[in-house]
Amino acid sequence: SQKSPERVFKVVFLGSSGVGKTSFIHRFCTGKPRGKTTATVGMDFQMKTLSVGSSTITLQLWDTAGQERSFCSITEQYYRKADGILAMYDLTRSASFSALGGWMRSVKEKACDGVPLVLLANKLDRAEGRQVAASAGRGLAKQHRALFYECSAETGCNIEEVMTQLASYVLLGVGGSSAGSAERESNFSMTREVKNNSCLLG
Repeated sequence: SQKSPERVFKVVFLGSSGVGKTSFIHRFCTGKPRGKTTATVGMDFQMKTLSVGSSTITLQLWDTAGQERSFCSITEQYYRKADGILAMYDLTRSASFSALGGWMRSVKEKACDGVPLVLLANKLDRAEGRQVAASAGRGLAKQHRALFYECSAETGCNIEEVMTQLASYVLLGVGGSSAGSAERESNFSMTREVKNNSCLLG
């Protein structure tokens, strides 16, 4: 039987409406695609317990509405105390990528120093309609010292990899010590350079 979690960590998902935040969380928590969806209004969260090394932790996954003007101030309250942040765009919609600039600047201003940040390009299963090159995503991630992945909430591609990686960095920051933060930032910088996140699509 699974051990009781040692800690609960808050992870916040950011990005425009329709990029797949809710579908990603559903896929990670259930292992199944979500099907037809309606836009998230306000805030909602789901819990997922997982093992990272010898530790068992629970991730509290906060799903935010993508209507920036209506909910930006509310969202900021949530990621100000986040243990990890995932900023997502739809690789078939260039506008969703452009909108991330504002989110990322806000994270830099409001989130805790050294909080793990992941940039996610969703809908890799629709890569034939790609409007945002992987190199553009990697460039933005590098600019903000973030990890970068392309994924698919529909097929499950890279979902487990993303969250396991994030969880390992969240654990490094337990206690909020400056040493832990420095180690986490150092490891983060190295990992994003060498990580190859492509999925083979049949």
